[in-house]
Amino acid sequence: MDGSVATIGFFDGVHRGHQFVIGCLVAEARRRGLQAVVVTFDEHPRKVLSTSKPSNEAPLQPSPVMREKYLLTKRDEVRKLILDAGADRCEVLHFDRSMAGMPAREFMKTVLKEQLGVRVLMMGYDNRFGHRESGSTEGFDDYVRYGQELGIEVKAMPAMGEGISSSAVRHALRDGNVSLAAQMLGRPYSIAGRVVHGYEEGHRLGFPTANIDPASVATMIPATGVYAVEVRTLAAVSNREGEGRMGMMNIGTRPTYGLHDLSLEVHIFDFDGDLYGSQLKVTFLQRIREERTFASAEELRQQLEADREAVIEWKMNQED
Repeated sequence: MDGSVATIGFFDGVHRGHQFVIGCLVAEARRRGLQAVVVTFDEHPRKVLSTSKPSNEAPLQPSPVMREKYLLTKRDEVRKLILDAGADRCEVLHFDRSMAGMPAREFMKTVLKEQLGVRVLMMGYDNRFGHRESGSTEGFDDYVRYGQELGIEVKAMPAMGEGISSSAVRHALRDGNVSLAAQMLGRPYSIAGRVVHGYEEGHRLGFPTANIDPASVATMIPATGVYAVEVRTLAAVSNREGEGRMGMMNIGTRPTYGLHDLSLEVHIFDFDGDLYGSQLKVTFLQRIREERTFASAEELRQQLEADREAVIEWKMNQED
């Protein structure tokens, strides 16, 4: 195929809205006999351009442990999800201040046309890209004009409706609503991290846990609470996933023991192996309850028993 139909975006999460966009892109590319190419970036433009988050999205991750980790997906996973959604190619550009300072027409000429061979650019009517001077009203009509000068047809993307966005998914996770996040993503939300030594209170209560280092998690951690989860090991080199096992995960500050650091403790059902140093992928299926403080270790143990039964019951209901 000589040339491509392309769209541009960060595509964090590759949610159902993104999937709709990619589907439209692929349909247009097939109609024209061209490749469908998604152009994205290795760093979020907001991170490069500013050290602070916009007020309408802060705080996305209230725990100071997580700092700026509010992304939904790592960039290598984004590329895979984009290709799984049907795109022929995913071009990941290095976004730095040099690219941020590139005007839209120059970006279209040097990157889209000359580097990537784009013949048709599809984008939302209100989307913006390229450096703009303060007060500039440059927008879709200008991109159409630049395209006419450069030999790139700029075409409006069909509207996908409202309500699904990366920000909406983040806010659902911030509220612990992993079910809503899954609906918007089109799949359950997952995190991955490295198992480290913990305090071992869970083992003493009859609920041994794999403790994941929060600093090793590159994406957003949902709100505190207890969740039904599926757990898989990740191979160190290939990142291939092991067999999935049901379990429950507590995200919190362990208030019963008077501690305040964020902890990620996952109890895997019917498993007694050594996972220290392993990479685990934890997929969130359902929030069971909020975080609580208990009067004693025995009261906590009884609640953990009830949590396990709640997870098992939830799983059985899903299978009916």
